[in-house]
Amino acid sequence: MNPIRESLKNIQATEELKQNTLQYLNEQRSGKRHVGTRFAPAYALVIAGLVCLIGMGGHLVYSKPVSYISIDVNPSVELSLNCFGRVVSAEAYNDDGKGMLGQMSLKNVSYMQAIDRLLNDDKYIGYLKEDAVLVFTVISEQPEKILEEIHSSGLSEKYEALTYTSDLSCREEAHRHEMSFGKYRTYLELLEYDEDVTIEDCHGMTMGELRERIDACSHGGQSGGEKKHHGNAHGNAHGGVE
Repeated sequence: MNPIRESLKNIQATEELKQNTLQYLNEQRSGKRHVGTRFAPAYALVIAGLVCLIGMGGHLVYSKPVSYISIDVNPSVELSLNCFGRVVSAEAYNDDGKGMLGQMSLKNVSYMQAIDRLLNDDKYIGYLKEDAVLVFTVISEQPEKILEEIHSSGLSEKYEALTYTSDLSCREEAHRHEMSFGKYRTYLELLEYDEDVTIEDCHGMTMGELRERIDACSHGGQSGGEKKHHGNAHGNAHGGVE
């Protein structure tokens, strides 16, 4: 469908004016000019409204986040993605993450480009030491698409990265505790084994330390009483490796 004609549906004007506006726009595109027509002022108003509607609508669509990726090692960084897979914002949830984002721009690039910039940064590479654990956690209506691209990029093999899914309720709760949803999901997993662990404890731990503690608990070396089952209150917040 003609996008101009479609946009005119939302403009309050007579049908005659709309048709004349369409004709005027088509003539302008073909190089024809009709100077002095009595419809010129009306055309100008409609065209101005049209430009505003298209511009505002396009900006809202582009800037609206629909998916999220939490990237955690010790730096905890969250990427918010629009429907085109572009980063519309990047937020850090600890000092190391803030230090990373303070020296690079991730906005308006594809999420894989953003991930690549992070992982290839000299400072970030310093966090990917032998005992580090890199974790990607995804919130999306189609998380498998993002996870498949992460897996096919070779990151999982190169860094032995773990991948999980989560949901918006987990993200909201994580942010109330000033924590990335990826790290908060890991805290919830540890809490299933160790009911004494606190948010404050996890704030001061790297993902490697959290995973090591989970592994120790899950293999019988529990550090806080019997295993506690909390159900699946956050959808895939407790989800396993994809």
